[in-house]
Amino acid sequence: MAVYTGNTEPQVGAIRSDFVPPEDRGEEKFPISFWNYRYVGEGLTPDEVAVWADLGLTVSMAPRVKWDGEKKDELLKYLDNAEKAGIKLIIWVEGLEYDHYRRMTDEEYREFFTKVHEKFRHPALYGFYVGDEPGGVENFRACREVIKIQREIAPEINPYLNLHTCMDDVDPAEFDGRTFREWLRDLAAETGFKIFSYGHYDQVWNDFGVESYYRNIKALREASDAAGVDMWNTLLSSAHYMFRIPTEYEFTWQVNVSAALGSRGIVWFRLYDRPHGPNNHGSPIDEYGNRTPTYIPFLHANRRFQDQYGKLIMRLKFREAFFAHENHGGFETLPFRHHPVVETVRATEEAVISFFNDRETGEEYLVLVNASMDKPGVFRPEFDREKHSLKTVMFNGAVLSPYDHGKTEAYWDGEWLYPGQMIIYKID
Repeated sequence: MAVYTGNTEPQVGAIRSDFVPPEDRGEEKFPISFWNYRYVGEGLTPDEVAVWADLGLTVSMAPRVKWDGEKKDELLKYLDNAEKAGIKLIIWVEGLEYDHYRRMTDEEYREFFTKVHEKFRHPALYGFYVGDEPGGVENFRACREVIKIQREIAPEINPYLNLHTCMDDVDPAEFDGRTFREWLRDLAAETGFKIFSYGHYDQVWNDFGVESYYRNIKALREASDAAGVDMWNTLLSSAHYMFRIPTEYEFTWQVNVSAALGSRGIVWFRLYDRPHGPNNHGSPIDEYGNRTPTYIPFLHANRRFQDQYGKLIMRLKFREAFFAHENHGGFETLPFRHHPVVETVRATEEAVISFFNDRETGEEYLVLVNASMDKPGVFRPEFDREKHSLKTVMFNGAVLSPYDHGKTEAYWDGEWLYPGQMIIYKID
């Protein structure tokens, strides 16, 4: 039977395929979210959840709500629709943030959070928004207390905190004499804190920004690994300041390189433009509710990653990463014969090369990304074919096919990847 694998109401000319996608067995999906600055009732309805699901978003941020407003009951409809769509929601209730905590007693915050949690307790609830980019010793102390209280009262949820980009550069005085890495480790140990995100947009500015992107994702992923928490990075989908509107290749590059370097989730800034944010423009949906030219590139980057690798990546544990052709951000070029199977990777463009292990079986995977934002290239893993094999992974492991390139020295005899494209191999 022919199955359409895209929208339930495809546009005119959409191709119907005889391919039947792998059955959804409820595996954990890669978290892809977005910053939502709309209030409940401000141009959105609970039906918008279907748009988020269609875009490949899996942990969306619901519209902001005021606790004493009349619209908070409407947020329950968002949660119901999210459960039906198989996605989770981060709820932003004004007053729960760390800066509000500083104006309350500990008991007042506990009482307020208990009321909010009881109101929005739901299978589709991922967690509550804690705040953005804290700075200063009092704010970091407040973050710790807010997360501690939320986890004590609702241990099943994930308090959502967004941090600065260059956290390793923060003065230890702001963490009561600890480094950021020590603070994050202690926070996780004391509260069971599970995830944090941070924002970085320079990668769609210039070459210096790309270098900064690599340097920061390396540092923050190392900190998250040491603390045993997941790191998400906020990427750019809207132009503002000196940052340009991303191309389709740049959307793809941002998703794939982030996942290949150990990010465990992505948050986009932003999905919707607002009339009183005039410097922000080019978001996938404009302030009038129209889908802009970036909508489909945004969808492609998210959906193609989710359909091919999103569930697989969540089953794997990042081990190490290298570059080929050029290196950046403190990562090394893959040394010859560093890996017992993969002797080298020949590349016509720079490439991210990373190794992951299955968390349960220990099986090993090679992740390869064309790290150019604008040039296609040829990439060729070389290995001893008499002793080992590589299998190309598709559809989150539902399809494995032998890697059959690289048998000659011809420059075209390798894997052709478009800018930002990812491919994953199982190493046998």
